[in-house]
Amino acid sequence: MLKISMRAFIPFPGRRQQAGLGLAALWLAMAGSLHAAQEVTAPQAANSVQAEREAERGRIELQRADIERRKTAAETLCYQRFAVEDCLRDVRRQAREELHPLRERELQLNQAQRRENAEFRRQQIEAKKADKAASGLKAQQRPPAQPRDTEALRSQREQQARERAAQQADNQRRHEAQQNQRQASEAQRRSQARADYEAKIRAAEERKARAAEAARERGPTAAPLPAP
Repeated sequence: MLKISMRAFIPFPGRRQQAGLGLAALWLAMAGSLHAAQEVTAPQAANSVQAEREAERGRIELQRADIERRKTAAETLCYQRFAVEDCLRDVRRQAREELHPLRERELQLNQAQRRENAEFRRQQIEAKKADKAASGLKAQQRPPAQPRDTEALRSQREQQARERAAQQADNQRRHEAQQNQRQASEAQRRSQARADYEAKIRAAEERKARAAEAARERGPTAAPLPAP
């Protein structure tokens, strides 16, 4: 953000005052051009970064889903072995190790998102300060205008302010919608994981119950006959 020093615009008597006003007009034009360029390029850059961040979140979700599928398949095989608990413990430990870097990357993305939001708010504050300073400078160097011209300028500034406010509100709505979508996806993923886990537990219990029922139906094993 270009900061304008007000010391350069202290009025001087005679021709110096005119020179000072001319320099002030030049600085104001430069500041306006820079601010306009930032307003054009900043949203585009922010949208590009946000799109890449969302794409990476999608890749993380795919990797997490693949790990969960492989973990589920391995747990199913564990129930067919003798040392079920040891097998399950090893499978779950390996899944946690594979999920850990994904979680770390998600934390990095969240931290970057928070920094971007803070920078966005800071830029809004700086833009308001710059607009206020520029408006005050224009008021100092602008000659007395006719009432009709003053009304036209006021209408123009109000229109520009409404446009900026609409743009900021639209950016905020998009940001909130993206956050809501991520939260909904995370809740759905957790609910599905819990449902899968409960289904596996029920299946294991049913297999144990069937095995116990089959043992009862066979009855006790007959003891061998004594030797003659």
